[in-house]
Amino acid sequence: MPRPPEFTAEVWLGLRHEWLWVYRSPVPTPCVWSPEISVPPGVFFVERGKVRIRADGKEIIVPRGQAFLTAPGLRQHWFAKGTQLLSVGFRSVWPDGAPLFRTGLNCVARLPKLRLATLELFRRIHGTQKTVAYLEATSAAAQGVADWARHDAAFHAWLVVFIDTLSKLGVQPEPRADKSRRRVDQLIAWLNARPLDQITPTLPPDFALGVRRADQLLQQHLGIGLRAFLERRRLTAVRERILVDACTFKELAHTLGFRHASHFTAWFRRHTGLSPSAYRAGGGVGCA
Repeated sequence: MPRPPEFTAEVWLGLRHEWLWVYRSPVPTPCVWSPEISVPPGVFFVERGKVRIRADGKEIIVPRGQAFLTAPGLRQHWFAKGTQLLSVGFRSVWPDGAPLFRTGLNCVARLPKLRLATLELFRRIHGTQKTVAYLEATSAAAQGVADWARHDAAFHAWLVVFIDTLSKLGVQPEPRADKSRRRVDQLIAWLNARPLDQITPTLPPDFALGVRRADQLLQQHLGIGLRAFLERRRLTAVRERILVDACTFKELAHTLGFRHASHFTAWFRRHTGLSPSAYRAGGGVGCA
């Protein structure tokens, strides 16, 4: 096994870590393939049920009791009825936005030590709650500075176990990406941070990359263009919210930048074949 790379303090402090969620919950949409979505690195444990993943041109089955180590990128997933997950998502990136871990992920393993660390992280973040759904986990309430510091310390303690686990599996940090890949990672990070109602393909003035070139880079690395990436991101978000959020369709339409709820309904039907109300009533199309 190759020796893990060593970082100077300057290099380590230049990395950026963003903690996205830790949740433990039954899945909201069983028995139907999700659209292709962009995911961050992380891990989920299948506590009940079964998961199927499509990524890197292959289909992967994750049975009960196993963990799936997620690579950043595009994937689809399918959950058996009754599936419950314990999941952590985060971003550790170089200063230019390239991920610290990618190669060697999208794999299945039994990871009891990391599972215990993840249960401890869940307890330290969510207290005595038994289950916390994805949307609740990603919508943290305001809290004091000491509480944020404790949460940050809990994630860093978990990250130590995660990195040690990857090392034992032969997964090492990524070297600095080439210029083209760094630009793509920067572009994806910026697009994923945009409000969902911003659907016009625009880029920040200091990005030094035109819309046409950005479209070419996404086509080259992801197989989809800039506008399609934004549409897919909106659709992924709204499918989740329809099922787990009590908001009205008028509120959803406003969130996505539609002036009228009827325009939102027509857009959703065009992409899914169902109206938002039928999709909600069927629990996400329902079991096949």
